[in-house]
Amino acid sequence: MGSALVVTLRGPARAEPPATHSSGARVLYAGAALAANVLPGVSVVYAPQCLPGYVLCKALFAGASVVLAGEQLVLSGGRDLGQTRAILHRGFAGDWYLTWRHAAGDVQAQPLPEPPPTPAG
Repeated sequence: MGSALVVTLRGPARAEPPATHSSGARVLYAGAALAANVLPGVSVVYAPQCLPGYVLCKALFAGASVVLAGEQLVLSGGRDLGQTRAILHRGFAGDWYLTWRHAAGDVQAQPLPEPPPTPAG
């Protein structure tokens, strides 16, 4: 639980503008994000499709994408690798945990991001 708090407080690893929230507000938001990451039902506030807790929900999405990509690969006979990549991307890309910025409403949670466009040709 402590490591989850550290990861939550650390926030995303990308460059962001200076925070406009006070330190106290960030701590409260971090607590809300930690609760949404691990407690069933709380994550629905930030990601409506994630009832069992955000981290478990994301892990289930990733696991399901592996199963579905494998099934698609077998059924297509390995001819449609673009579709397989898109299924895996959808399951594994996006936010793996909520941060205080998600709880504050600065960033929207993306448990299932849209797949990248496939190149024509």
